[in-house]
Amino acid sequence: MSTSISSLNPLPLLGPHLPTFILSTAGWFLVRHLSHRLSPKWVGKYAEFDDRTRRGWATHVVSMVHALTVIPLAIRCLSSTTLKQDPLFGYDPFVGHVLAFSSGYFLWDTIDSSLNSTIGFVVHGAACLAVFLFSFRPFLAGFGPPFLLWELSTPFLNIHWFMDKAGLNNRYPTFFLINALAFMLVFFLARIVYGGANSLLFFHTMWTERDHIPLHLQVIYCGGNLALNALNWLWFSKMLKKMIARLSGDENAQDKEASKIAKESTPLLRKNVVKEGVEDSSEDGGIVGQEENDETLSLPAKAPKPINSAGIDEKW
Repeated sequence: MSTSISSLNPLPLLGPHLPTFILSTAGWFLVRHLSHRLSPKWVGKYAEFDDRTRRGWATHVVSMVHALTVIPLAIRCLSSTTLKQDPLFGYDPFVGHVLAFSSGYFLWDTIDSSLNSTIGFVVHGAACLAVFLFSFRPFLAGFGPPFLLWELSTPFLNIHWFMDKAGLNNRYPTFFLINALAFMLVFFLARIVYGGANSLLFFHTMWTERDHIPLHLQVIYCGGNLALNALNWLWFSKMLKKMIARLSGDENAQDKEASKIAKESTPLLRKNVVKEGVEDSSEDGGIVGQEENDETLSLPAKAPKPINSAGIDEKW
């Protein structure tokens, strides 16, 4: 890998993929709009949802469509001979289209998170957007597909969330529990194990090629990678704590954790409203903008009895 990268270069390879990027971004707004239009016809309890839950429902629909689409595409990208030979400065047109497709999603995700979610999800969306866009320098395109496979855990999470909100967790408690445990397992394997291994390879590559990479890009990318991995560990630790509390029947621990989550989950652009003490008009009387997009896990104290879940939420 003898190619070096200029800090003054724009994104010279984005041009051919710009239509994919633009259409992808617009497409996610369309999917969200269609969710608001079609969900009332398909989901019996939708009419009972407050505005916050309806926003969350639409967000999870978009997340599910993206995950189910990009996972097989990312797996196909792993076979790129060009990127295997040079994951740092290599370029593959097909992989470029896939990364442009996901860049559109993460642009939408960053905007949506700024309006409806917390700073952690804004950082996650913005970091992913920056990483995938810079692959069109080209730079680090070979690491894009492996990190897209972090999405392997997303379908399980969304199923859990949909079942909880639609009231299906009590109707199918055994499946609800199995899906929750499967989510934790896949999250651990895809993000902690596989993602951690790819991060080590990433840091090794950045170090060996450090003379060809501007210092500010080394700082940005290594810092971003550490931040994303830290978020994964944070979310996984919350899931473990909630699982242990549920299985041990420690109601005080559950209430304490739920209270902590509520305080931490104020949407970024709604903090001023909350500080003024304005309350939501929803049935639960919560604070305006209390987002339910926290990465926590609900499990029964004694499976497989019906699960009274507080739900888990994730947008990636």
